[in-house]
Amino acid sequence: MPNTRARPLMRPSHLPLILVGATMVAYGLLTALVGSWLSNRAMRGLISTGAYRSRLGTFEGTAGLIAGLLFFVLFVLCAVRAAGGVRVAFAFGALASVAPILVGRAEHLLFRVIGLPTMSAGSVLAGAVITLLFTLPMTVMFILLASGRRVPRACRLLSLASILVVLGTAFFPIYVTVLAFLLRPGDPAVGRMIQVSTQVIKLRFILPGLSLLALALISMHYGRQQAGDAAVGLAADAEGESR
Repeated sequence: MPNTRARPLMRPSHLPLILVGATMVAYGLLTALVGSWLSNRAMRGLISTGAYRSRLGTFEGTAGLIAGLLFFVLFVLCAVRAAGGVRVAFAFGALASVAPILVGRAEHLLFRVIGLPTMSAGSVLAGAVITLLFTLPMTVMFILLASGRRVPRACRLLSLASILVVLGTAFFPIYVTVLAFLLRPGDPAVGRMIQVSTQVIKLRFILPGLSLLALALISMHYGRQQAGDAAVGLAADAEGESR
């Protein structure tokens, strides 16, 4: 039986939610493709390791800044068009916009601005910080959507599944890194896990973006269904009065 108190995530349009999901997917795909392309050129000797790091850092800094600003603006628009707990959820989502902005800048911020001791695995620490800055707000957002009383049931179930996806793509690479550097260095099995972890990292923006797109589609369908039911009810009332 449908929840009569449930309502679509946004009114009157889900366009901001569709755009933020699409932007997140596009940013994830673009960073993965450019990173793989530059890595292949470096492995083939077409560019030096220094040039690879420089070009990748420049790209990540520019693309991350643009993506972060778009995430923030679109999540704010989502919050404006939502209500209640859904509005609070999207407000938390806006905090995740900090993560792409810091991609390519985190090492400078941690070790030169904040003054943490420089270490050989500094890039790993910087990547972990960026991951947490994206994961925590997104997890809170999906928890709020999954527990919302007026959120359609299908959206709540998808949000619950999205929590596992976000946490999995975030903490599996961190777990593998701890194994590789601290617990089991040199283990061939860990080496294979690192290869898997590299692919998982590429999904950390893509999968949440797909979840947002799916949430928008489900909510739009629920809104149309709700409007259709209301129209049928009004027609039945009008017919009853005419009799």
